[in-house]
Amino acid sequence: MIRGINELYHLKQTNPDKALEIACKEFESVFAHELMKVMGESVPEGLFEGSLGSDIYKDMLYQAIGDKLAETGALGISEILRQRMQSLDKRNGDSSGTGDGTDKNVGIPGRRESEKEAPDDK
Repeated sequence: MIRGINELYHLKQTNPDKALEIACKEFESVFAHELMKVMGESVPEGLFEGSLGSDIYKDMLYQAIGDKLAETGALGISEILRQRMQSLDKRNGDSSGTGDGTDKNVGIPGRRESEKEAPDDK
């Protein structure tokens, strides 16, 4: 997955579609990992019962499963998220943003260009 945020930032500059795809897959991986952790709490200890590092091994297992789920797209979350982000990009004109914090309304679901906050009159 992502080896570093700098790599993703550079990729965003050179190939924004690929950067979006990678970020969405990473999100699906993290989501699946958290889902597996919650599901794992309802399962009897079994293989990891009573060992000193059982929590670490379980977390590593859940992370590996989450990575594979994201890699295969089994949950479909990354594809839905990618499509939604691309539709917001088209609706808002350009989702690349300025990077200086002035693009705070870009990507907010349901917020249209005409609904952006007016500058302060104070």
